[in-house]
Amino acid sequence: MAERRILNSWKEIASYLGRGVRTVQRWEAQLGLPVHRPAGKNHSAVLAFSSELDQWLDSRPVREPMRSDRQPAAAHTSQASDMKALLSTAETILQKMDSLLLRTDEMHRKLSDAVDGMLEDRTRRDLRASTRARRIEAGAA
Repeated sequence: MAERRILNSWKEIASYLGRGVRTVQRWEAQLGLPVHRPAGKNHSAVLAFSSELDQWLDSRPVREPMRSDRQPAAAHTSQASDMKALLSTAETILQKMDSLLLRTDEMHRKLSDAVDGMLEDRTRRDLRASTRARRIEAGAA
């Protein structure tokens, strides 16, 4: 039989279990970690027996991590088909975005040409008006 130690604080209990103080306090509240409160009050000093902690740990269910090599073939097939569907959708979206970009570039070019034409027309009108004004001034003189 293993030696029975008395752990006299949350810090000693946490150290014995290899966890933090907050974790072992949470385990007491949520999972029934066996600690004793000699004063019988909820927030009084605590103590625990190492043998009870060991028994409690041994009685807890252990969840094995799920490994990819243990997944059934159907899951791999389903994941692969999901990935192919996502890839296909992504390619379609990229094609549409490329098309929109080309249209946007074309519209930008046309708008730029229109603005340039308007500026040239405005410049010609202003030049003609300026020339007329000079002629009128020269004729009046």
